[in-house]
This record gives sequence, structure tokens and C-alpha cells, in this order.
Amino acid sequence: MSILIRAATAADAEIIARFNAAMAGETEGLELDLERLRGGVQAVLADPGKGIYWMAELGGRPAGQMLITFEWSDWRNGAFWWI
Repeated sequence: MSILIRAATAADAEIIARFNAAMAGETEGLELDLERLRGGVQAVLADPGKGIYWMAELGGRPAGQMLITFEWSDWRNGAFWWI
């Protein structure tokens, strides 16, 4: 079975929000508000200036995701990626 990595689309918003909720629960013991998560995910998907989600698929099914956000550094006169 091969892994496919692709840019996320608006159609991925729900699974991304659910993956984010699961990660917050597993790593920090937090129960995040799913509606707020959906809004945050949709905001990124609608505005590439906020970041970009990448999806990993295994056998045609979502297996994970990654978000890259950007931060401007005046010290270095350049953008940094946060993963």
C-alpha cells in the first residue's frame, strides 16, 4: 500500500478538524470545541497566507495531516515555517 501526500482542500476540513481534536486529547488531555476547530481549519484552507495543510492518505483513506504556518522574522528578514 502506498502513501499519497497532497495539499488539503476544503473537502478535507471535517477530517482535519477531527484529527486536530484527537491530537489535542492524546497529547495534552484537552477537549477542544469542534465548531471552533472547524472555523480555524476552514480559515486556513480559505487563506493560503495563514498556512497550508498537507494530507497523507494510505490506501485512498486519510491517515494524517500536517499544518505549516508562517512567521515573519525581522531579525532575519525572512519567513519561517512552523510545522
